[in-house]
Amino acid sequence: MREAAKNWARLTPEQQNHIKNDLLPKWKQLSQGRRNAIKNRLGVLQNMPESARNQHLNDPNFTRGMSEEDKVLLPDLSHMHVGAPDSPNE
Repeated sequence: MREAAKNWARLTPEQQNHIKNDLLPKWKQLSQGRRNAIKNRLGVLQNMPESARNQHLNDPNFTRGMSEEDKVLLPDLSHMHVGAPDSPNE
């Protein structure tokens, strides 16, 4: 939780607002299975250099089985470096 709080504090106010107002509402509407699929992929992307992360995000094998909506959320979340938005405080 401390790491999540540190990550949140590092975000700009604009990024925090984007997460709270755009990403979090979409996240809450996802089924648990879809959330888990995104969390698993975020775990793979975590701590990767930007170039490697972008390569994975553009690899159809990496996003295979994901809905188009999930494929849009994944890069947005991965570039925020906060993981899955379980609450606005994370």
